[in-house]
Amino acid sequence: MLTNLKIKTKSQKVALFAVTYSIVFAAVVSFQQAIASEANTKVKVKTLKAIKKVQLNAELNEVSGLASTRDLYWGINDSGGEAILYGFDQNTYKLKKRIAINNAFNLDWEELAEDDNYIYIADTGNNIAIRQSADIYIVAKNDLNAASNTASVSSSAMQIVYADKQNYLPQRKHNFDSEALTVVGNELWLFSKNRKDFQTKLYRVNKHKAEQTLSPEESFPVEGLITAADYNAKSQQLLLLGYSKKSAFGHSFIWRIDVRAQNLDWQSAVRYTIKPYAQWESIVWKGDKQFVLGAENSGLTTQMVAEFKLP
Repeated sequence: MLTNLKIKTKSQKVALFAVTYSIVFAAVVSFQQAIASEANTKVKVKTLKAIKKVQLNAELNEVSGLASTRDLYWGINDSGGEAILYGFDQNTYKLKKRIAINNAFNLDWEELAEDDNYIYIADTGNNIAIRQSADIYIVAKNDLNAASNTASVSSSAMQIVYADKQNYLPQRKHNFDSEALTVVGNELWLFSKNRKDFQTKLYRVNKHKAEQTLSPEESFPVEGLITAADYNAKSQQLLLLGYSKKSAFGHSFIWRIDVRAQNLDWQSAVRYTIKPYAQWESIVWKGDKQFVLGAENSGLTTQMVAEFKLP
């Protein structure tokens, strides 16, 4: 220790001062660099609070995807549910239709996406990484609009395989679950729910190809588990919904990101924390500034939808 040294000469005092100054200066510089580094890497997080909340019919207790047609929003239930699309009023959120999907099986339905003509059902859940392939079912919007309550409609399917997945043994921490799907231009964008590194991988899916092997195009530092996505072609903005496990119950968030020339502009990304706490699993735009979230029945809340407004 420096305090135990016995100083006898002037030169020793000078040397001791120089050493002490160097240590203190280095410590100050290191501290300042740490603060600067944290300031540069820390994401500015804003908070969005629900402006409207409505409890959903108990049949949608695991609502895990949202899409829209002319007059209705459509939802699905998670794994183990029936192969049914549930249509509910866009203002009151009262259940209006239950439409069975022929030629489809709900192994682990996780998300809905849509374009002008079709709704896409993502049977892509893969909690413990044992699935060798995933399916996306395609249903015509005109068929849903024309169908009466409790009717059934036909569907077609595409099958996808991940080129970057080799191990099919059960795993808890892995990067091969995918629960977010949206249409961007003439493509389907599938986002992974990375339980291992808390990023998300983007896979581009050809809407017109029945079988395809997908390679991830890019990964993004979302700092959580992504559960839903929706793209607004008019505003050219993408919303990613997810949650973080940094607190006891976790907390939900969305990322709002610009899309430029069919690519995500991550430099434009803004993160918002969502309140109230709930198991938010699905998202759909409502105009250019508002969006709707769907929450599963959980220990936090009952099944419900909520509307939010972006600043």
